[in-house]
Amino acid sequence: MIGYKELSNMSSDELKSLNRMIVDIFNERKAQKAWETKHTLKVGQVVKVNHPKLMGHNLTVTKINRTKAVLQLQKGVTYTVPLSLIITYNGIK
Repeated sequence: MIGYKELSNMSSDELKSLNRMIVDIFNERKAQKAWETKHTLKVGQVVKVNHPKLMGHNLTVTKINRTKAVLQLQKGVTYTVPLSLIITYNGIK
């Protein structure tokens, strides 16, 4: 692991390159998680969402799009949520 001392000795170009690599890896992991979530979702499935506005609520999947899913609360209110924020049940991440 790179420490603060090593980072402070790097040039601006090296830091920009390192930052770009970190962002790329983060985006790849986020896309992979969304892909895995999408392929485990089914219409009618009950899920939770990792977002403060919907924390603690159980939502039902009504539609699955390419990058987002439409979820419905029991009250009939619907939300369009990115796949990366959806938490599924039954032992699946």
